[in-house]
This record gives sequence, structure tokens and C-alpha cells, in this order.
Amino acid sequence: MKAITRLAAAAALLTTLFLAPAFAGNMEVRFGNTVVATYPDGSTTKFFYNKDGTFTGKLTQAGKDSNTAGKWRVDGANICITAQTTFTIFEAGKERCVPLNGDKVGDKWQVTTKDPSGKDTTVNVTIVAGR
Repeated sequence: MKAITRLAAAAALLTTLFLAPAFAGNMEVRFGNTVVATYPDGSTTKFFYNKDGTFTGKLTQAGKDSNTAGKWRVDGANICITAQTTFTIFEAGKERCVPLNGDKVGDKWQVTTKDPSGKDTTVNVTIVAGR
């Protein structure tokens, strides 16, 4: 019985070591690269994260570009963003946390969140090489 318990524990540890990183996100891959978020209306935001806890962003909506900046922090499995200006799902001065996904260039995922009006919004996100 002890051997089965040890074998099960070893299998659980190996699963954690090898599978967990595939689903985890990290900030390191974001430094020097671009996180592109595409919203249902076709607008996009390119996020450029800095190691000092700041970011800049370029929003392209209906052929018009605008810029934003702000601060980021990691809170467990989430990245929390406070922008200086209101854009897409972010309200100026209000922290918004979303899952911290992606651990390499080319990773893609979807985030379902609420926009400032409270409406569910699905955002397609990818990490692309370079800035």
C-alpha cells in the first residue's frame, strides 16, 4: 500500500512539474515583446511592458490610434493593470485584473471579462516578438 501511495505522489509531482508551466503565464516573456489584445469590435491594443512595473499601450480603433500608459502588477495568477486613460475594458485610474497567461512568444489565448458598462467581452490575446 505504501508503494502505491508513493507512486501516486510521484506521479502527481511529475504532472505538476511538467504540465503546470504550460498553463502558467509569466512577465519575463513580455519584456522586449508585445502583447496584442483584439476586442470584439476589431480594435486592438498593443501592450509594451517594462520591468519597472510600468507599461505603455497603443490602441487602434476605427483607423484612429491613441496611446496610454500606466502601471502593472502581478497578483497570484493575474496581471493587474491601472491605466492613466480609459480605453477598451480599462477605466482610467481603476485597476483591472485579468488572468496572466502566456509563457512564450506565439502563445494565444482568450480572456472573457466585463467592459466598463458591465457587458461580457471576449478578448483574443497573443504575444508577438519584438516591439
